Amino acid sequence: MDFSTVQVKESVEQIATVLSDLVTAYVQEDDGGLGIGEIEQGMRQILQEVGRQALGQVLEKSDQVESSIRCACNHKADYRCRVAGMVISVFGRVHYRRSYYLCDYCRTGTKPLDTRLKIAPGEISAGLKPLLALLGIQTSFDEAARLAKVLLLLDISDNSIRQAAQWVGQKQQAREQKWQELSDWRHYMTNPARHKESPPRRLYGSIDGAMVPTRAEWRELKTLCWYEVNPNSARQWPSRHKERLGQLEALKATNIRYHCDLQEAESFAKLLWATGCHYLADQAQELIFVCDGAKWIWRLIEENFPQAIQILDWYHAVEYLTPVAQALFKEEDQQAAWLTSMKEHLWLSRTQTVIDACLALADHSAASEPATKAATYFQNNLARMDYVHFRKQGYLIGSGTVESGCKQISTMRLKRSGAQWLEDGARWVAKARAVWLSGTWQDVISDHDALPFAI
Repeated sequence: MDFSTVQVKESVEQIATVLSDLVTAYVQEDDGGLGIGEIEQGMRQILQEVGRQALGQVLEKSDQVESSIRCACNHKADYRCRVAGMVISVFGRVHYRRSYYLCDYCRTGTKPLDTRLKIAPGEISAGLKPLLALLGIQTSFDEAARLAKVLLLLDISDNSIRQAAQWVGQKQQAREQKWQELSDWRHYMTNPARHKESPPRRLYGSIDGAMVPTRAEWRELKTLCWYEVNPNSARQWPSRHKERLGQLEALKATNIRYHCDLQEAESFAKLLWATGCHYLADQAQELIFVCDGAKWIWRLIEENFPQAIQILDWYHAVEYLTPVAQALFKEEDQQAAWLTSMKEHLWLSRTQTVIDACLALADHSAASEPATKAATYFQNNLARMDYVHFRKQGYLIGSGTVESGCKQISTMRLKRSGAQWLEDGARWVAKARAVWLSGTWQDVISDHDALPFAI
């Protein structure tokens, strides 16, 4: 909504005059004891009341009274009266009156103003709902209600905030469902307009999962992220990797888009394929997946994107060596020396040397179990551990992007102390939080970018 400079200036002058008089009166009553904080708070309350009353008048002036209108049944609906309505807005509860029409044929009443402005009487307005949803995806619903009182000067129930947060998640779920349907239709996939889009030169994908508490049981929230990678000279990798392992090229994930769901792997595969098609993963010059060693993850990748370059996350790989060192040596310096040697072999793509070293410990009673586990893990992912080649190609070899997403979605929001979710509630709040982290909030709440392909 645009405003002319003259209109804004006139409105500001009028409001400032009124507020200045009120502030002067308050200061005199308080004997000059008011500070700017009290003045600011008072002005907020006054401006909110002005907005509440003004919005009610705007709604009423927007009502167009006619003797009759066309009913949905295609018959005539006659004007009967003006009826009262209420909507909960960013200014509080706004009361207004609008025209009511009744169709004698189908006996259906209608209020054209509510329909035209998309008002749900007695409900939260379209302007307030996204703000409440933002609070609801950041913290518990009851705490979000307290924050709404402080930040928005509104008394809102925790249930209203729950509904707002879930509303965003439901919109994202519907959006993803549409992508799934369209990505299975051949004429969409082969449409020439889709292939006119510039495909990404190098697109990354990462998948991970985290357990979240539902009332029935703990369920795995699977999280997928698509992203690109650019050099970031300001970023430095941990110093422990510099002396013996070399310094990794500083790389930064950008344009990150998260998608998640409480699903089994077979169902999650549909989300992987559909979102991949949406981001033109099937057309990317290079498609690279960086993930941990979970078998279900690599199975989904191989089934849906067999052309993708597969990289085992470096940090997950080296984590398997620590239990071996701890079981093998009591002294920390000996543990550190052995770890450094094994990490260096991995770093230089001498993975088979590490496997052989671990297998040689099979008869060592203390280190047998962790060594066998490490050797099996490395053997299963041998083709994904050519770190020398990956570094030469400039590939990112860490899956921290998706791990960060799991922590921000699952750990920080869904696994709060005492939380027990209904499955749908957890799904929708997780999806809403993923939307926020992906930077697509405005698109989702406004139904922008509804189609998966620019065609």
